[in-house]
Amino acid sequence: MFKDVLELPRATWPRAVVFAGVAAVLIAVPSDLIDTPIFGRPVEVRWIDYVILAVTSALIGLIFAIRPDPAASEELAVTVDRQGTRTIWGGFVSFLAVGCPVCNQAVVALVGVSGALSWWAPVQPVIGLLAVGLLLYTLRKRLNTYKLSACPVPV
Repeated sequence: MFKDVLELPRATWPRAVVFAGVAAVLIAVPSDLIDTPIFGRPVEVRWIDYVILAVTSALIGLIFAIRPDPAASEELAVTVDRQGTRTIWGGFVSFLAVGCPVCNQAVVALVGVSGALSWWAPVQPVIGLLAVGLLLYTLRKRLNTYKLSACPVPV
């Protein structure tokens, strides 16, 4: 997979940087990893939150920057849409992994504030690994789709 990423066209990389930056801002601002007056965070940010943010944002940027030709076939267009949906879900799971544990209203409603700190907070890095895994899987699928659209198999 790493070799396939390195063989991507040069035009992919500037798009990947832009998409990764947008993904990082969309995840980091509401989770208050980037401090803004709009959102607050009563629990300190951990170093692992920044690592998860960087890795998932880079993967999201790369997935969206790789552009298979959806005009190649209708099946390919459906596959590209499914990969986009998986990428959005990966970003959402990443947001859950780096967000403030007591700011997540669903978690607080289910287990309370003390449960959010004692149960949800320790699980968040594992959730982050799940987000990275989902995004790596999607990247692999996107690379395979890209190779099929760039070099279609004759029928």
